[in-house]
Amino acid sequence: MFSFKRCSHPDCNAFTFDGGSFCYHHSPDRMEKKARVVHSLENDDTIHDLSIVAADFRSLTIRKGALIRGMNFSFCVFDSCTFEDNIILSSFFDYCLFIRCSFLRMDARYAVFAGSRFVNSRIYDSVVIHSNFMGIEAEDSDFSGNDFYYSNFSMSRLVGLSLDDCNLKRTNFRSCTTKNVTFRYSNLEEAYMRKEE
Repeated sequence: MFSFKRCSHPDCNAFTFDGGSFCYHHSPDRMEKKARVVHSLENDDTIHDLSIVAADFRSLTIRKGALIRGMNFSFCVFDSCTFEDNIILSSFFDYCLFIRCSFLRMDARYAVFAGSRFVNSRIYDSVVIHSNFMGIEAEDSDFSGNDFYYSNFSMSRLVGLSLDDCNLKRTNFRSCTTKNVTFRYSNLEEAYMRKEE
C-alpha cells in the first residue's frame, strides 16, 4: 500500500509519493516522478505502492495484464486511456475524471472510484467486486457485461448509462439519480435499489 507519511512541505497534508519527504506536487523532481509512473503503467508487469495525486494521463495504453496494487491516483485525469486485462487491487481512483477511457476484461477488487466522473467511457467484460463507485457521475458510458457483486454505486448520478448483462447481486444503487439507464439481462432484483423502509 502507498505510504501514509505526510508531505514535509509546510501546510501540505498530502501523502508522500513513495515514502520520501514530499508529495508528488511538492517534489523537486515532479516531472521525473510522473515519467516514472507513465513508464511503469505502459511497460511494467506491476506498479505498486505510489501516491500520485491530481496528475494528468493522456492517451496511455496500460500494459496488458499489468497488476496495479496499492496505488493512489486520487483526483487524476485519465483522457483516452486503455486498461486491458489488468488486475487492480486495493487502489484509489477516487475523484478522478475518466474521458473516453476503456476498462476491458479487468479484475478489480477493493478498488475505490468514489466521486469520479466517467464520460464516454466503458467498463466491459470485467470482474469489479467489492469496489466503491459511491457518488460517481457516469454520462453516455457503457458498464455492460460485468460482475459488480457487492459494489456500491449509491448516491451516484447515472445518465445515458448501460448496465446490461451484469451480475448485480448485492450491488447498492440506493439514492441514485438515473436517466436513460438500461439494465437488460441483469439481475436487478438482487440489487439494492432504494432506501430500506
